[in-house]
Amino acid sequence: MARAVADEIGADRTGIRISPAFPLGGLDEGDTAAVRAQYRYLVGELAKLNLVYLHVHHLGDDELLASFREVWPTAVLVVRYGREREGIAADIDSGLADIAPLGRFALANPDIVERLRTDAPLNDLDPSTLYVGGAHGYVDYPTLASV
Repeated sequence: MARAVADEIGADRTGIRISPAFPLGGLDEGDTAAVRAQYRYLVGELAKLNLVYLHVHHLGDDELLASFREVWPTAVLVVRYGREREGIAADIDSGLADIAPLGRFALANPDIVERLRTDAPLNDLDPSTLYVGGAHGYVDYPTLASV
């Protein structure tokens, strides 16, 4: 599928997201050794396509993440579920990632760059507003200027 998309619109416009060992919907990909083998193979094959990025929803197997970094030729984005503000740049600083997506931080803080730059407090995300439709919880978080 990734090859077909890249062939159609260009590898420079195609990225892929993987979630090794992420138990979404009760999915069980097997033991640690099996997960590592499957994803190392997958990422090695996908790397040959030279896609614009690899987006990893990461649950903490840094050895596996490091193996991706060794073979992936372009940008690696790493989302660590539950990452604290203080750890945003840790994967970049350690060389495991090129980009640390801000997802939930940015959703609840429309001025996230300014807040990080000035070490200002962050708004807490209200998870009850996610994926329910409407503007509430998406466009109504306060900015620093409005507080």
